[in-house]
Amino acid sequence: MGRKSSTSSSLIFEESDQHDSLMEQIFEDIIDVPDKEPALEIPLSKSSPKKKQSSAFNTVSRPDQELDLHGKTREEAIMMVQNFVKTCHDNQFRTGLIITGKGHNSGNQGPVLKKEVKFWLERNGKPYLSDFHEAPPRFGGSGAIWLNFK
Repeated sequence: MGRKSSTSSSLIFEESDQHDSLMEQIFEDIIDVPDKEPALEIPLSKSSPKKKQSSAFNTVSRPDQELDLHGKTREEAIMMVQNFVKTCHDNQFRTGLIITGKGHNSGNQGPVLKKEVKFWLERNGKPYLSDFHEAPPRFGGSGAIWLNFK
């Protein structure tokens, strides 16, 4: 590596013939860095008789797929949820997360999307879901719904 320096400043620039291989290696190493947040333990829903665990808690790292409904109308949200649930089930994902938001902009009626999505999941989710519940705080808490697929 050759060095070039300017007489008007103290900066030193190095030239490299490695064609960014060092930078590529750095970015590859970033992918291998583990998540710094500890995994949360979430109690399994009692509504699912199929799953019997030796522990009352299940360790969760990240959902397999996410759907964010912020800014969507009720009709748009339900169509998106229906597609999301069916697609995740067809792709044999184990978990999913639907971000409904906490409804702070819904006025006195409360969180509209959360109520509608939960109602749709209760009526139509049985063929696809083993259970669903409020997401852990790390993934949105009361502003998100965690899905466990069959």
